[in-house]
Amino acid sequence: MLSSFFALTGEQKKWFIYAWIKFLLWDWRIRHQSYKKWQHRVFSVSEVAPKPVPDGLISVIEKAGRHHIRHMNCLRRCMVTMDIMQRQGISPQLHFGVRRAGTKTQAHCWLTLDDKLLNDGPEVIDTYTELHTKKGDTSVLSAFVQ
Repeated sequence: MLSSFFALTGEQKKWFIYAWIKFLLWDWRIRHQSYKKWQHRVFSVSEVAPKPVPDGLISVIEKAGRHHIRHMNCLRRCMVTMDIMQRQGISPQLHFGVRRAGTKTQAHCWLTLDDKLLNDGPEVIDTYTELHTKKGDTSVLSAFVQ
Protein backbone atom coordinates (compact mmCIF):
# COMPACT_ATOMS: atom_id res chain seq x y z
CA MET A 1 0.00 0.00 0.00
CA LEU A 2 2.73 2.49 0.89
CA SER A 3 4.60 1.92 -2.36
CA SER A 4 1.47 2.61 -4.41
CA PHE A 5 0.79 5.75 -2.33
CA PHE A 6 4.31 7.07 -2.88
CA ALA A 7 3.96 6.42 -6.61
CA LEU A 8 1.13 8.99 -6.76
CA THR A 9 1.76 12.58 -7.81
CA GLY A 10 1.54 15.32 -5.19
CA GLU A 11 -1.97 16.27 -6.33
CA GLN A 12 -3.09 12.63 -6.27
CA LYS A 13 -1.71 12.20 -2.73
CA LYS A 14 -3.88 15.16 -1.64
CA TRP A 15 -6.92 13.57 -3.30
CA PHE A 16 -6.14 10.21 -1.66
CA ILE A 17 -5.87 11.67 1.85
CA TYR A 18 -8.97 13.82 1.34
CA ALA A 19 -10.95 10.83 0.00
CA TRP A 20 -9.73 8.59 2.85
CA ILE A 21 -11.05 11.11 5.40
CA LYS A 22 -14.30 11.50 3.44
CA PHE A 23 -14.74 7.71 3.58
CA LEU A 24 -14.54 7.88 7.38
CA LEU A 25 -17.13 10.65 7.48
CA TRP A 26 -19.53 9.00 5.05
CA ASP A 27 -19.18 5.61 6.74
CA TRP A 28 -20.07 7.19 10.08
CA ARG A 29 -22.94 9.16 8.54
CA ILE A 30 -24.47 6.10 6.86
CA ARG A 31 -24.10 3.91 9.95
CA HIS A 32 -25.19 6.41 12.62
CA GLN A 33 -27.41 9.09 11.12
CA SER A 34 -30.93 8.80 9.88
CA TYR A 35 -31.19 8.65 6.09
CA LYS A 36 -33.49 11.68 6.26
CA LYS A 37 -30.55 13.75 7.56
CA TRP A 38 -28.38 13.14 4.50
CA GLN A 39 -30.77 12.17 1.68
CA HIS A 40 -30.60 15.68 0.18
CA ARG A 41 -26.94 15.02 -0.67
CA VAL A 42 -27.80 11.93 -2.71
CA PHE A 43 -30.19 13.33 -5.27
CA SER A 44 -29.10 16.96 -5.52
CA VAL A 45 -28.72 17.97 -9.14
CA SER A 46 -26.71 20.91 -10.34
CA GLU A 47 -27.95 22.97 -13.26
CA VAL A 48 -24.46 24.16 -14.21
CA ALA A 49 -22.68 22.90 -17.30
CA PRO A 50 -20.60 19.81 -16.50
CA LYS A 51 -16.89 20.28 -15.95
CA PRO A 52 -14.38 17.63 -16.98
CA VAL A 53 -13.27 15.13 -14.36
CA PRO A 54 -9.60 15.64 -13.45
CA ASP A 55 -7.41 12.83 -14.80
CA GLY A 56 -6.97 10.08 -12.26
CA LEU A 57 -9.44 11.46 -9.68
CA ILE A 58 -11.83 8.50 -9.77
CA SER A 59 -9.05 5.89 -9.60
CA VAL A 60 -7.46 7.65 -6.61
CA ILE A 61 -10.80 7.78 -4.77
CA GLU A 62 -11.36 4.08 -5.51
CA LYS A 63 -7.82 3.31 -4.28
CA ALA A 64 -8.52 5.19 -1.03
CA GLY A 65 -11.67 3.12 -0.58
CA ARG A 66 -9.88 -0.18 -1.23
CA HIS A 67 -7.09 0.68 1.22
CA HIS A 68 -9.30 1.83 4.07
CA ILE A 69 -9.46 0.41 7.59
CA ARG A 70 -13.17 -0.31 7.08
CA HIS A 71 -14.89 -2.08 4.19
CA MET A 72 -16.27 0.55 1.82
CA ASN A 73 -19.19 -0.80 -0.16
CA CYS A 74 -20.59 0.63 -3.37
CA LEU A 75 -22.86 3.12 -1.56
CA ARG A 76 -19.99 4.58 0.43
CA ARG A 77 -17.76 4.72 -2.66
CA CYS A 78 -20.48 6.50 -4.64
CA MET A 79 -21.26 8.98 -1.86
CA VAL A 80 -17.60 9.92 -1.38
CA THR A 81 -17.04 10.26 -5.13
CA MET A 82 -20.21 12.35 -5.54
CA ASP A 83 -19.26 14.55 -2.59
CA ILE A 84 -15.76 15.24 -3.92
CA MET A 85 -16.96 15.81 -7.48
CA GLN A 86 -19.83 18.09 -6.46
CA ARG A 87 -17.40 20.26 -4.50
CA GLN A 88 -15.51 20.71 -7.78
CA GLY A 89 -18.68 21.67 -9.66
CA ILE A 90 -19.16 18.25 -11.27
CA SER A 91 -22.55 16.55 -10.85
CA PRO A 92 -22.49 12.81 -11.48
CA GLN A 93 -25.69 10.78 -11.66
CA LEU A 94 -26.26 8.07 -9.03
CA HIS A 95 -27.82 4.80 -10.27
CA PHE A 96 -29.24 1.84 -8.36
CA GLY A 97 -29.73 -1.69 -9.60
CA VAL A 98 -30.83 -5.07 -8.32
CA ARG A 99 -30.32 -8.70 -9.32
CA ARG A 100 -31.29 -12.13 -8.11
CA ALA A 101 -28.54 -14.47 -6.95
CA GLY A 102 -30.18 -17.74 -6.05
CA THR A 103 -32.74 -16.90 -3.39
CA LYS A 104 -31.14 -13.56 -2.52
CA THR A 105 -31.72 -10.15 -3.99
CA GLN A 106 -28.53 -8.10 -4.34
CA ALA A 107 -28.34 -4.35 -4.78
CA HIS A 108 -25.60 -2.19 -6.27
CA CYS A 109 -25.04 1.47 -7.06
CA TRP A 110 -22.73 3.28 -9.47
CA LEU A 111 -22.08 6.71 -10.94
CA THR A 112 -22.23 8.11 -14.45
CA LEU A 113 -21.44 11.48 -15.97
CA ASP A 114 -22.85 12.30 -19.39
CA ASP A 115 -23.89 8.62 -19.71
CA LYS A 116 -20.29 7.40 -19.13
CA LEU A 117 -19.57 5.01 -16.26
CA LEU A 118 -17.29 6.57 -13.67
CA ASN A 119 -16.60 4.08 -10.91
CA ASP A 120 -17.59 0.70 -12.26
CA GLY A 121 -17.34 -1.35 -15.41
CA PRO A 122 -20.03 -2.50 -17.83
CA GLU A 123 -19.23 -6.12 -16.96
CA VAL A 124 -20.57 -5.43 -13.45
CA ILE A 125 -23.37 -2.99 -14.27
CA ASP A 126 -24.83 -5.20 -16.98
CA THR A 127 -25.58 -7.89 -14.38
CA TYR A 128 -28.03 -5.56 -12.57
CA THR A 129 -31.46 -4.27 -13.56
CA GLU A 130 -31.47 -0.54 -12.96
CA LEU A 131 -34.18 0.92 -10.77
CA HIS A 132 -35.76 4.04 -12.24
CA THR A 133 -37.41 6.65 -10.06
CA LYS A 134 -39.41 9.75 -10.64
CA LYS A 135 -37.50 13.01 -10.29
CA GLY A 136 -37.38 13.99 -6.65
CA ASP A 137 -38.28 10.49 -5.36
CA THR A 138 -35.66 9.63 -2.76
CA SER A 139 -37.37 6.52 -1.36
CA VAL A 140 -35.33 4.07 -3.46
CA LEU A 141 -32.22 4.59 -1.34
CA SER A 142 -34.01 4.15 1.98
CA ALA A 143 -34.08 0.38 1.32
CA PHE A 144 -30.29 0.39 0.83
CA VAL A 145 -29.46 2.03 4.16
CA GLN A 146 -31.86 0.33 6.56
